[in-house]
Amino acid sequence: MNAIARYAFAATASLFAAAFQPPAEAAPAAADPATSDTITFDQYRDWRLHFIEERQTQIAAELAAKDLTAQRRAGLERQKAYYDFFAAMSPAERDRRFRERFDEIDTNHDGIIDHNERTVWHDKQRAFYERPNSYRRDEAANDLRR
Repeated sequence: MNAIARYAFAATASLFAAAFQPPAEAAPAAADPATSDTITFDQYRDWRLHFIEERQTQIAAELAAKDLTAQRRAGLERQKAYYDFFAAMSPAERDRRFRERFDEIDTNHDGIIDHNERTVWHDKQRAFYERPNSYRRDEAANDLRR
């Protein structure tokens, strides 16, 4: 085999090896557990705005149903008024209200809601909405469609 043929064979083999080599996998980014489970005010505000939009859409779809009970329709109208109130609010006023709630959840006031603060808030909200005199609890028990 002459030198040109050996060079061509080596170049072709190298080309095939490079072309058919599986791609290298990037190492997963090491997530810092202290920061991956936290929420900043901007993240909280963006989540609340998205949630308001979603709930408005869901409520409008449910209100369009013809077979709603009067009690269910009244409950949906109450919820619709709540979400419409926030949607119509000026961004500055809405941010002020969101900041108040954020500060209430962020008990150590470090500007970040961590896992423990979220758990405490969740438990507090659950206790509030599951209290015996809650109209939502009565409404849910009486409405078979939920």
